Amino acid sequence: MRRIRMLFLYGLVIFFILSLTKNIIEYQKNLSFYTDYRNEFTSEKKRSIELKTQLVKTQDINEFEKIVRNKLNLHKADETIMVIPNPTPTIVTPTPTLLPTYRRWLNVFSGR
Repeated sequence: MRRIRMLFLYGLVIFFILSLTKNIIEYQKNLSFYTDYRNEFTSEKKRSIELKTQLVKTQDINEFEKIVRNKLNLHKADETIMVIPNPTPTIVTPTPTLLPTYRRWLNVFSGR
């Protein structure tokens, strides 16, 4: 009778351990799913805000006029246009570095 009770107790302990490990693994999977979903949600929320601001910009008549004028290179009657050429690249010639003064004196006295 004592042996049956011990076997039953060991079986119950093994069952609880297996159940606990299964629940821990499932919890970790759910937690990773939650963090991925939350990160995706925040990125989509930022994207939504950016799209809304872009929509407001495009619906503004002044902004629309500015974009069209820039694309077509047009100007208003009271505006002056300044065309600034691209700067020409300058060629840099490397200058040789001089030896320190003490080294030059040593070269003079040693005959090098």
